[in-house]
Order: sequence, then C-alpha cells, then structure tokens
Amino acid sequence: MRKLYGVVVPPVCPMTEDQEVDYDSLGKLCEFLIQKGAHALLPNGSTGEMALLSVAERKKVLSCTLDAVGGRIPVFSMVGAAATADTVELARHAESCGADGIGVVTPYYYRLEEAALEEHFVRVAGSVSRDFPVYLYAIPQLAGNDITPGLAERITARCPNVIGIKYSYPDMERIMGFQTVNGGRFSVLTGVETLFYPALCTGADGTVSSAAGVVPEQFAAIYGAFLKGDLQAAKSLQFKVNSLLEITARPNGAALYKILLRHLGVIACSAVRAPMLAPARREEEAFLSKTLPLL
Repeated sequence: MRKLYGVVVPPVCPMTEDQEVDYDSLGKLCEFLIQKGAHALLPNGSTGEMALLSVAERKKVLSCTLDAVGGRIPVFSMVGAAATADTVELARHAESCGADGIGVVTPYYYRLEEAALEEHFVRVAGSVSRDFPVYLYAIPQLAGNDITPGLAERITARCPNVIGIKYSYPDMERIMGFQTVNGGRFSVLTGVETLFYPALCTGADGTVSSAAGVVPEQFAAIYGAFLKGDLQAAKSLQFKVNSLLEITARPNGAALYKILLRHLGVIACSAVRAPMLAPARREEEAFLSKTLPLL
C-alpha cells in the first residue's frame, strides 16, 4: 500500500467573494504546489475549511484536485467528519474516484471514549477495500478527541489498511510512540511544522504542513537536506521556516495563507467561509510586510 512521505500539503480551499468554492483557482493552486516541490496533497483538511464545506463540496474539491494533479503526485483525501455516516460516504467516494488513500480525523465536538473511537475508525476503514490506505489523524486541541499509540495498535490489529497517522499535537514522546505501532511498520507524519526536522530525526516519514501550502520548496529543502545527511543544513532551514510560522500561527491561519497566495497570483481571492473572518485591510498590510521577506 502507498505511504505518505516528505512534504504533504493540505491546500487551502479558494473561495470567491461570495464564499463559493473557486475550483479554477484550486486547479491553479495544485499546479503551483506540484511545481514548487510538494510530495503529496491532502485536500479537505483543516486548512481547507473542511468543517465548513458540505459533503457534496468536499467530493467536488477532491475530484477537482485529482483532475489537476493527473497522477503526478499522490492525493489522499481527508474524509473525517463529526458523523461516522458522513465519514464513510466520503471515504467510499475517495476510493471510487481514484484517490491514493484517505486520512480520517477523529470525530469532533462530542468527547468520545477510546472504545467509541476504535469502532468509528474500524467502521470507516472497513467501508473501503482492504488494500486502500487509511491514515488516522489526531488534532486533540481542536477536535477534542485524541489517539494514543495503544488505540492505534488496536485499530491496526483489526484493520490491515490502517497504515499510519498524522499527529498534530506537539508531543515528541507520542510521535515516537506511534513509530512502535504494528511492529514498527506504522507510518508517522507530524502536523506540527516546527517539529518537522526533529520528527525526521526520530524516524518519522514527513510532515503535513499548512505553511507548505505557500512555501512547499522551503519544506522540501529541509527534507532533501535530511535525506542527504546534511543535518546542519536541515536544522538551519527549519529555523528559517519557523520564522514564518511564528507569524502565521494564529487561529485564522487559512485566511493568512490565502492572503499570501493571492498576493503571489496563485489564487484569485482570499475570502474565507463564515464564521471565519478575513483580516481587516490594515492588518493584512501589516501581515504582508512581515511575511513577504520570508517567502
């Protein structure tokens, strides 16, 4: 089964001024990310405003992404939703339309016991083919539910197509713990971009990075230096990326990344879907003055 590695980008979801999905800009964004060195795309993630899109919109976003990519790099779709039924529907659609795999975030809002989480993931993984790759995804600070290495072990024992996890909480001990799952064959990606280089040093496979949706080449440079064994260069490049992350690490990150992509001419508009709110003009100008020198 195909695994993710390196720099995996969860693209923003471009919107028009009236908050409709801009599929033309999405296609251009996919091309930009490929040309700048992204190793894979993960549409419909948090940065893609997935919780604010309908199931039908998420399906169309995936189809548009697959058309734009044309098989040049892997495309895994983030299919997680609050309800298991919606997650299953999106998972089956992803497989049927040719995605390379799926990511499944924990259900959100309601706090669930591990037994409930296990059954949720087992049902989703069982709704697709046994050789269709599934990545678990935990971002407990937003979703309210977490995944432990023990839970991941129980899920993989029941579901051979669950092959890895994206973990988006800054806990290196847990990131390393996941690497022991399934006899050490569990693929681990960090969603904490400041930990990309440190995670690689512990044996992780890569990062799922929102900031890489603007500067994929900078993250690809970290990965390339690491693979060459130039650890000093990789660390220095990580520090450079961290300077950008210090500015963009805000609750409304998707809006900030859209501003940068619009300024670069990649997407037509930086609108976000309500209830998210775009920064005021003065705030946008101040943001650009700080970030553009770092691109």
